[in-house]
Amino acid sequence: MNNDSKTQGFPRALGDIVSVVVAPVRLRRKALPLAAAFAVASVAAACSAGASPQTAPSTPENPTPSQVAATTPTPSAAATTASPEPSSTAVQKANANYKKFDPKNFGDALGGQNSWYPLVPGTQTLRDGSINRGSRKLKHQLRVTVTDVVKEVDGVQTVAVLDQDIDAGQVGEASLDYLAQDKSGNVWYLGSYTEIYEGGQFVNAVDAWLAGKKGAKPGVWMMAHPKEGMKYVQMHNSRETIRSEVAKVDDRKCVPFKCFKSLVILEDGTEFKYFGPGVGHIATEPNYSGGEQEKEELVNVVKLTRKGLAEFSAEALRLDKHARKESKVFANSDAAKRS
Repeated sequence: MNNDSKTQGFPRALGDIVSVVVAPVRLRRKALPLAAAFAVASVAAACSAGASPQTAPSTPENPTPSQVAATTPTPSAAATTASPEPSSTAVQKANANYKKFDPKNFGDALGGQNSWYPLVPGTQTLRDGSINRGSRKLKHQLRVTVTDVVKEVDGVQTVAVLDQDIDAGQVGEASLDYLAQDKSGNVWYLGSYTEIYEGGQFVNAVDAWLAGKKGAKPGVWMMAHPKEGMKYVQMHNSRETIRSEVAKVDDRKCVPFKCFKSLVILEDGTEFKYFGPGVGHIATEPNYSGGEQEKEELVNVVKLTRKGLAEFSAEALRLDKHARKESKVFANSDAAKRS
């Protein structure tokens, strides 16, 4: 089914896509009205599941602000439902040593053992982003969805996390991060694939790497028990190595709808990334003055319904399939599938 036919099937009840809204979408001045901003958070990719590999996901007709309000529960109830804490039965062991990767230490990639980055399918966050270029402040949004799509990479099961960069309501960049969770709750980074679009059309594929291919090695995405001052490698491939350091633990960080006791990671010495327990990435701030000054802050968290999850997972499957066509690194990799 093509994008047009799927778009004509909208709108349908918002409840078909979102089961829980943790944070209400706030009113803010943008080029898009509130309805379009919310669609970015919860509905827009519903059309993308059947898109051609050369076509970026399109945005369907949006729910009205009244529909959004009608499906928004109280913050306390929503947080309990859609911000899972680690299981009390999870095995608690040492933090990962990025130099010692052993596939025997891994099992199911899905789950919420790591509260700083829970890999719970259907969890979707939306961050407002801005970047200063000269006298201009350019705004965009980043929608991140934990899918239920899994792929074996370097001998372990990984889950595909779909990251979509949205500018003026249109996906300009889409990527998959392949993450694995070991038995102690450490989250590892084993690969990534990114596509660029212009005017809704595929331009090229960049940032394609997989652990075990062309010298690329797994890195640690998130420690199970981060301690201040802890240093580690997040990723390593033939083009770059990203090093991270735990800057602060339980640092107070507020976003438009809530304040968190956050974890602060200094990534590559250039930017601070803030993580909220049970939610994941909540903010980004530069560790420098001047320049482009890119910033992000969390404005919405939702828990997708089974139907909504299926549509975003279909988009992840499409990207993984296209990666095996466009990238030599992915060409002979295992095909992704829904768990």
